[in-house]
Amino acid sequence: MKLNQSISAMVWPVAIFAIMSGSLQAETTDALLQLSLRQAKALAVQEQVQLKGAQEQTIEMRAHSDETVAGYRPSLEFKASQVRQTENLKAMGFDFVGFPTMVGPFNTFDARVRLTQRVFDLSLLRNIDAAGHAVNAAQLHTQAIAQQVAGAAAFAYVEAQRSAQAVLAANANLELSASLLRLAQDQHKAGLGTGVDVVRAENVHSRNTLAQRQAISAAREADTRLRRALGIAMGTPLALTDPLQAKEAPMPHLPLALEAALQHRPELEALQQVIAQRSSERGAAAVANLPTVSLAGDVGPSGVTPAHNDYRTYSFGMQLSIPLLEGGAINARQDVAASRLRQAELELQDTNQQVEEDVRLALISLETSVDQVKTAATSLTLAERLLDQARDRFKTGVGDNLEVVDAQAMLAMARSTRIDALASYQMALINYQLSIGEMDYAAP
Repeated sequence: MKLNQSISAMVWPVAIFAIMSGSLQAETTDALLQLSLRQAKALAVQEQVQLKGAQEQTIEMRAHSDETVAGYRPSLEFKASQVRQTENLKAMGFDFVGFPTMVGPFNTFDARVRLTQRVFDLSLLRNIDAAGHAVNAAQLHTQAIAQQVAGAAAFAYVEAQRSAQAVLAANANLELSASLLRLAQDQHKAGLGTGVDVVRAENVHSRNTLAQRQAISAAREADTRLRRALGIAMGTPLALTDPLQAKEAPMPHLPLALEAALQHRPELEALQQVIAQRSSERGAAAVANLPTVSLAGDVGPSGVTPAHNDYRTYSFGMQLSIPLLEGGAINARQDVAASRLRQAELELQDTNQQVEEDVRLALISLETSVDQVKTAATSLTLAERLLDQARDRFKTGVGDNLEVVDAQAMLAMARSTRIDALASYQMALINYQLSIGEMDYAAP
């Protein structure tokens, strides 16, 4: 029985779903969710809590930016007070003969609308610029997490495919060992085989039965991990529609791959924005001792009560503020800002090296997996031919079933190797897409 016949691309998604849904407890009556690899990545990006948390951090940074910008916007304030009070004139320095000591009680009413506007504050302007870069960095960080989430979902999807294919291969091995056990029994009855041949075939069939159960268990575990990677309820019924396959494609060139990674990796872009942010923060700290200029004015009624001796009064003017001595706080802030900038530059340098390492390793893995797929396909074909020959020799009584058992083991290993090679290729391709920052997770 050939693998490409027992695991047909037309029927294997249905078979996989039957294996998964049959082995898992019935937890829900929801409709079947059919997912391609691309749909799985889009669903994970939509549902994963980790990404939602990063999106909330972006919203938080945008709010902080708005708060910083508000320092350069007009501020309008209203205050009103009605006070009844007494005053001790001696406490105010009026200690003369004939002057009363206490005055009052008397009423005072005041209502003000006050407008303030910052005119010049270079430090604040640079902090506003820094806040804008912080928002950009948060958005790019969210994109990086989205790529990682999509990549994790893709890896889990391929592993679920591999595990399900392994179940089907285990079923094929079990069916083959059952047929060969019947053949050994028939040969023994016909006097063309021995009892040792039967025992040997029974032993192989027993091992294949155990291997099938282990494969089903591994498939259930992979299915559970896939649901977790997708961020969906564990009871949601799934059917994976994309088969394991290796598509013929030219190998990427290292220089072009490195160039793409340096341009598209969101981690690098985020760090560049962080450097710009901290450079602006250092600039803000450097000019913190410069003068600041503000305009202010107010208008409103002032009197005894709102309806008694109240007159409209106003004031307006300009305020100049120059920090003269803050106990070294300004210099300390400058040192902190300069250090934070150097830290960001070092982190970018390290990340650049990490990106180059990621790309090089991903290309090596991709090249190796392509060779593994070709070798595994050849090994599978040879193992199938060897089993056919050993079975024919055993049927004709030329040899015992030791050759058949060895050929069975080789075929089972070849099937497993073929499945692992296809899964390794797809995982290597996913890893390469992550390494150059081109993991596509848009909804189809």
